[in-house]
Amino acid sequence: MTVGEVDLKILRMGQNGEGVATLPDGRIVFVAGALPGETVRAEVTEERKTFARARVCSIIDQSPDREPAPCPVFNQCGGCDFQHWRYAAELAYKQAWIGESLARIGHLSDVSIRPIIGAENPYGYRNKGQFPWGTDRGGHPILGLYARGSHRLVQVSSCAIQSGVINRILAVAPGIARELGLSTYQEKVHRGTLRHLLVRSAKDGSGALVALIVKDRDPRLVHLAEALMTAVPEVVGVVENVNVAESNRVLGDQSILLAGRPYFLDTILGQTFRVSTRTFFQVNPYQVEHLYDTVRQAVSKTAREVWDLYAGVGTVACLVAPQVESVRAVEVNASAVKDAIVNAQLNHLDNVRVDAASVEQWLSQKPDTKAVDVIIVDPPRAGLNSQAVHSLNQLAAKQLIYVSCNPDTLARDLNLLRVQYEVEWIQPVDMFPETDHVECCVVLRRPEDRHG
Repeated sequence: MTVGEVDLKILRMGQNGEGVATLPDGRIVFVAGALPGETVRAEVTEERKTFARARVCSIIDQSPDREPAPCPVFNQCGGCDFQHWRYAAELAYKQAWIGESLARIGHLSDVSIRPIIGAENPYGYRNKGQFPWGTDRGGHPILGLYARGSHRLVQVSSCAIQSGVINRILAVAPGIARELGLSTYQEKVHRGTLRHLLVRSAKDGSGALVALIVKDRDPRLVHLAEALMTAVPEVVGVVENVNVAESNRVLGDQSILLAGRPYFLDTILGQTFRVSTRTFFQVNPYQVEHLYDTVRQAVSKTAREVWDLYAGVGTVACLVAPQVESVRAVEVNASAVKDAIVNAQLNHLDNVRVDAASVEQWLSQKPDTKAVDVIIVDPPRAGLNSQAVHSLNQLAAKQLIYVSCNPDTLARDLNLLRVQYEVEWIQPVDMFPETDHVECCVVLRRPEDRHG
């Protein structure tokens, strides 16, 4: 059935900022830019056997929760999902999404889900930005973000959810590259030097680190680095990262310091942390204090040894260390392991041991399971793999704390972990305002230890 334009009543919000409606033939249709409760005239842009996609042509009946997006390229860029939606409605959607995923995927309908902790300011929070290089119609270097579901670059000189220092770097970098005559990478022909610009910044704006991801080394990159540090004094270092792969992977294996130092220092809950280009560090420095304080307070008061798995730069390990006898942090990323060791030293913690290994490998080596009281896991969006779930069920620690950035994979894993654990409570934290992502801290116990 070819539909063309059709009037649709938007029933609910789907993922990625798409409203969900039903076509006259009963198929689900995902409508980009539409909000729950609205009636819109939409053009069907893609048809499949069981669903379709559409875009809004006009709004017939507008939602009271619709508001103007502050970003001029919001409708073109794929970086945000909800700038057109009142923040309170976004939070309500995320709270409901968690409950629905737990019921539908995890078969958990009676779990205690606490009210989501929203951001005081849903804009200007990100401490990490990753921008592809391209060229404008005149052939001059530009930076931007890809349109959703494509590699079509949308030029961006300022991003509403990025920190001020990142936006200043974003604004000046293309002009410096142009003056130096540097070429930008052309994906189709695998030519050109500048591929991506990656920036990380400290919460208080006191430090920022820039990575120039390039296909080929070029002596002019040193001048680009020096000019960036002069134009934006908060930049403490610039790293060149060489990526020769003909793939979508951003970072390559080789990094060279061009100017300054290859790290900056940031603070969370009174502790100091070293952050480098390649290591994982939460992107919202304001909300992360709510998240990690929740984790810290959730650790059992009787705990003596804690394992922090998928430890990154050891943030959680360091934060819980003062309240227990010992912490073992496990991380596979070599750069993060180095930072985690330094972070324990920076905070004068001699009870944190950092192991360089994949979590699955480390658990399979049968560590001293009798010593552990609490296990903390913070896996990537894909969640725990089957081997890790099996090991955690075998270990059956008294308490398991699961930090997740994906309600769907979280629900799947919680269902699998029911072999040994039951969920005590879940605390959602909106780490990613204006986007279709939400973080959760989940506390699980063995049934016999629930009140212990």
